[in-house]
Amino acid sequence: MPPNEFKWKHFAPTIILWCLRWYGSTPLSYANVSYMLAERGISVHRSTIYRWFIEYAPILRKKLKKYQFIRAVSSWQLDETYVKVNGKWFYLYRAIDKHGDTLDIYFSPKRNRYAAYEFLKRVLKPYHSERQPKTLNTDKHAAYGYAIARLMKEGKLRADVEQRQIKTLNNRIESDHAPIKKLIMPTGGFKSAKLSVVNAPRV
Repeated sequence: MPPNEFKWKHFAPTIILWCLRWYGSTPLSYANVSYMLAERGISVHRSTIYRWFIEYAPILRKKLKKYQFIRAVSSWQLDETYVKVNGKWFYLYRAIDKHGDTLDIYFSPKRNRYAAYEFLKRVLKPYHSERQPKTLNTDKHAAYGYAIARLMKEGKLRADVEQRQIKTLNNRIESDHAPIKKLIMPTGGFKSAKLSVVNAPRV
């Protein structure tokens, strides 16, 4: 990131980026990151680290997305799990490719047709039809069938895509939920729906 992104900050850009990396890629809380800095002779309050993450995480995500390699793969896996947002349960929708790389996520207070549609539309947005998968592996949740049919009708999803609802084909993403919850839970979960989107790089 260019130095002007950190104008008027009391701490050096390197320290801020350290904090963003530690918090964004590990299950550490803001307090944990603050303690780690203190061990290195740097005093930063956890609320300051919180403000840095809220300010810079969306900027970093946007910048990094420009360099994301969008490859054509034959199949995606779609699934959802539940996480706490401000003490309430929300559904975390996720999509991964056949290599296990996360394509995108979506938070919803409900598990219904609208949520499945908005989630899949969001995942498909960067992909032209020729780079979209030929197969979508899902569970037997009927909402995915509705979302796929609607997006095909709207011309946002290739017409020859096949939906497979075979449990063994979706094992990879389902087994991936536990590590994600392990990453989130030590921090006490997400504090708001808005912050859950900001914290998206962590999952």
